[in-house]
Amino acid sequence: MDDLRKPILPGKGASDYERYLRTDELLSLQKRPEELLHKDEMTFQVVHQSSELLLKGAAWELDRARGHIADGDDGNAARLLRRANQMLDYPVSLLHILETITPYDYHIIRAGLGHGSGLDSPGFLALLHIGPRLGEAFNSRLHQANLSVDDVYRRHEEFFGLHDVAERLLDFDERVQLFRFHHLKLAQRIIGGGVVGTMGTPVEVLHQRMEHLFYKELWDVRNQITAKANAAMQKAGTGSKY
Repeated sequence: MDDLRKPILPGKGASDYERYLRTDELLSLQKRPEELLHKDEMTFQVVHQSSELLLKGAAWELDRARGHIADGDDGNAARLLRRANQMLDYPVSLLHILETITPYDYHIIRAGLGHGSGLDSPGFLALLHIGPRLGEAFNSRLHQANLSVDDVYRRHEEFFGLHDVAERLLDFDERVQLFRFHHLKLAQRIIGGGVVGTMGTPVEVLHQRMEHLFYKELWDVRNQITAKANAAMQKAGTGSKY
């Protein structure tokens, strides 16, 4: 009988778990203790590397979802959008771990970053790339069905699949905004709000970028629905402040 403890996959690890996940390589990507500028630099590296892995995974699922939207498979599109959105919750949370690094200690770490900046994050840039493409696929579906965004919401029971996709896209847009917001607050907390970052970019620019939305029409339709409801209530003589 084969020894089930003996690895059968190719690789260097002592177990198939280690070989499949390539943990030897993964766990060697951080600086050795003697190379650290400050002991908190290990946390700094691990948090950023973990975030990049999660962002890569989310972008992968979002691109798969885009293909399903284009193919009219709303069920699988919504399923993968949910998965990606769950993955994005963690990079947001991980930012708060970095808030435990004090400003003086951060500047010791910062000395070894060169021109490195969170604005160069491959994972976040991948989200910025796939976001508009998801919107294009969704809008193409609406055009093919001769529907407006308002139609999808007003007749949501009839177009449940498209409505579900629209709501999951809104979830994604919201998470990107949350990531931007928490990244801004992290920068303000560690280096200040009126300074220039490692890449020569003022922290204030992070605030300006928070105004960007992928799917403005999905946010605007709420205003339109509320305006119609208010108009109907006023016509019926039953006003409401909200």
